[in-house]
Amino acid sequence: MDEPSVVPQPSWRVVVAIVSVGAGILMAGFIGLAIVEAGGWEIEVSSAPGAEIGRTAAQMAADAPLDDNRIPTGVVVALSIPLWLCLIAGPIWARAEGLEWRRDLNWGFRTIDAPVGLALGVLTQLVIIPLVYIPVFALFGNQDVEGAARNLIAAVDTPFDVAALVLLTAIGAPIAEEILYRGLLHQSLVDMHLDMGRFGLVLATTASSLLFAASHFQAVQLPGLFAFAVVAASVMHRTGRLGTAIWTHVGFNLTAVVTLLVRV
Repeated sequence: MDEPSVVPQPSWRVVVAIVSVGAGILMAGFIGLAIVEAGGWEIEVSSAPGAEIGRTAAQMAADAPLDDNRIPTGVVVALSIPLWLCLIAGPIWARAEGLEWRRDLNWGFRTIDAPVGLALGVLTQLVIIPLVYIPVFALFGNQDVEGAARNLIAAVDTPFDVAALVLLTAIGAPIAEEILYRGLLHQSLVDMHLDMGRFGLVLATTASSLLFAASHFQAVQLPGLFAFAVVAASVMHRTGRLGTAIWTHVGFNLTAVVTLLVRV
């Protein structure tokens, strides 16, 4: 008879998750800088109407090509692939060491996950996030919360860019990030603190959500990303399936994209 597999310790799984995030960020960063430098693009290009008008006027005055040098959407997606691969590599490695995705990562899908997750993602984006920023704006004044997403939308010029945008927001990011952050990291932290009951669950949710938000390196968006991560972790805990969290992520991202596209 085959010996039963030995489940990796939760602390080891947490280390694997953190290493996966760090390796992904470093790899994407090094590759990204090389590609951006080779293409002559600018990493930060304001998409605010005033800045766009000013840039265009300056280019016309200098008789320069009307090019904002913004990184094309297709390139942004390509630069995300190394990060996604690293995020997925951690859970795959842990699986080779005895981790079972269905049991230890809550891997699973049901038909109901799609409508419930999408609705919750839309609700989070349109209702919960604005509520989160009320105290933030009260303390620090109005902030450009949509800047990063608006920059991405502003680089969409062709059908290929639209397809790349959908791949980034509705497929790649939701699947890779939910498997790593909610599946491996969050659930491992929950297993580490089972003896602490509900407080352990709160602690695990807070820690995994903070790492998720911080790993995006967007200070203004950090409160909103943290709030979304709490929602995703909570819905996964409630249903016992990672599929609900993935669909919630899809709904959350697509709502932001569609909202900004309508405004353009």
